[in-house]
Amino acid sequence: MASSSGSDSDDSVQTEEERDSIREDLSKMSFEEIMKLKEQLGAKVYKEAVLGVNDDSTSKSHSKKPATFKRLNKNRPRELSAKRQVPFISIEQKKSSKTEERVADPRFDGNCGDFNVNHFKENYKFLSKVRLKDITRLRKQLRETTDNNERKALQVEIQRLANKNVEEKKWHIKQNQLKREKLEVQQAIQKGLRPHYVTKKERRAKELVTQFEQLKKSGKLSKHLEKRRKKNVAKDRRQLGFA
Repeated sequence: MASSSGSDSDDSVQTEEERDSIREDLSKMSFEEIMKLKEQLGAKVYKEAVLGVNDDSTSKSHSKKPATFKRLNKNRPRELSAKRQVPFISIEQKKSSKTEERVADPRFDGNCGDFNVNHFKENYKFLSKVRLKDITRLRKQLRETTDNNERKALQVEIQRLANKNVEEKKWHIKQNQLKREKLEVQQAIQKGLRPHYVTKKERRAKELVTQFEQLKKSGKLSKHLEKRRKKNVAKDRRQLGFA
C-alpha cells in the first residue's frame, strides 16, 4: 500500500511538472497560435493537458452535488440561479387567466380621482327618462301577460323603477333648496344683514309642508294619511308586545 501511494505521488508530481513545462511553452506563444493549438487538440484534451481539468469528473461532481446558494448576511436576500426553465402555459390556462382579470370601474376606483355626488347625479340625470320608458314597456307587458308569477315580478320591477325616479326627484329638489339657502345667506352678508342659517329641524318642516301640498294637489292626501296611520298603529302594537 505504501509503495502504491508513493508511486501515485510520483506520477502526480511528474504530470504537474509536464503541465508546468507546457504552460511555459504556451506563455511564449501568441494568442492566435494558442487558439489554433486548441482547435487541433480539442477543448477536452487541451484542458486536461494544460489545466488538469477532466470534463467527465467535473460533470459527475456537479450532478452529485447541486449548487447551493448562500447569503453573505442574514438580512440580505438569498442568491438564486437564473437558469430556470420557463414554465409551460397551455392554451386553457391562458384563457382562464384572461377571464380572471379584474375590470375596474373608473367611476368607483379611488385611483381615478374622488367621487363627486353632484357631478355624478347631473351626468346621469338622463336615466330617469330611460326608467320612464322602461315603466311604460313593463306596464304594457303586464297587461298582456296572464301568468301570476310573471305579473308579480313585473309589478315589483315597475314599483322599483318608480321609487328610484321618486328618490332622484327628491334629491334634486333638496339640492335646489340648499342652493337657495346658500344664496340667501350670501345676499344677506352682502347687504350687511345678519344671515339666517336654516337648521335641520326647520328644513325637515319645510320638506313636510312641500310634501303635504304635493299630495293635496295630486289627490293622494287621504291615502297617504291612512297609510301613515296604519304604520303608526303597527309600530305601537310592536312596542306594546301585541305583534
